Amino acid sequence: MDNNINRFLNNKKNNFVIFLFHGVIKKNLFKIRNYNKKHILQNHFIKILKTLKRKGHILSLNEIYENIRNKDFLPKNTYAITFDDGFENNYSVAAPILDDLNLPATFYFSTDFIENNTMSWIDKLEFCLEIKKRGSVYIPWKKNFFLFNSSKDKIQLLEGIRKYVKNDLKFNLDVFVNSFFQDCNLKLVNNLNTSIDKKINWKQVRDLKKNSLFTIGGHGHNHLSFGSLDKKKIDFQLNESFKLFKKRLNLDIEHYSYPEGQKKDYNQLLISKLKNRGIKLCPTAISGVNNFKTDFFNLKRVMV
Repeated sequence: MDNNINRFLNNKKNNFVIFLFHGVIKKNLFKIRNYNKKHILQNHFIKILKTLKRKGHILSLNEIYENIRNKDFLPKNTYAITFDDGFENNYSVAAPILDDLNLPATFYFSTDFIENNTMSWIDKLEFCLEIKKRGSVYIPWKKNFFLFNSSKDKIQLLEGIRKYVKNDLKFNLDVFVNSFFQDCNLKLVNNLNTSIDKKINWKQVRDLKKNSLFTIGGHGHNHLSFGSLDKKKIDFQLNESFKLFKKRLNLDIEHYSYPEGQKKDYNQLLISKLKNRGIKLCPTAISGVNNFKTDFFNLKRVMV
């Protein structure tokens, strides 16, 4: 990651980078789960932040937004920090470190995760493969079973599933996840309280909101790709999300990020609806650097 930081912080004046984190944990207790390091180790997180602080110029997304609107220049190597999804470790591990280093951050939360401690579909599959030493699962798009008996097999399986599912927005994930658990002879789980599963609660979100360094934003309700939804379902996701932030926090959110965040995961209809609700910027998960000409609803981010 240090080389990545150097590459993306070697920017001209008026360019800026938005770094995207998901989770920070004190210790990794898993062999298969978190194989892609979605949750990075605390010590590595501190190292990254100290490098960013030494080499870059941090601004909150609100400050970047105002600078661009007022046509004020941005210093060289300007960056912002963001988190997606809503893991509890954002509050218990990441936020105290950010606060100690006086670094602002924007946290984008999926409201169903907060309400029900819900697991994402991929976290459920990873749980299966962490528990099951060997076995086979039916892969419908290949029309055959995939046999696994090693960590290498399991990671290959997960990578293949991720690639296919993220490119087929009409794929029925609920049916597939249920079938996956049945093939593994395991009972379906919808929530866990491990360091990489537990979601933030509303009291903790309220505490983050009280800290002037932190900004709270939305990230859908059920963390579904908006590109897979019709108008009615888009409205439901937005209505639930905005309603719960208002009800639980008395907060009219101005920030949002797209679940999954690739080009196929959002569209102009969604952007129009977000603008009509008072959202002023919405970053993607598309990798890259931004500048004064980048549209506020097509902002790029760099995954950490």
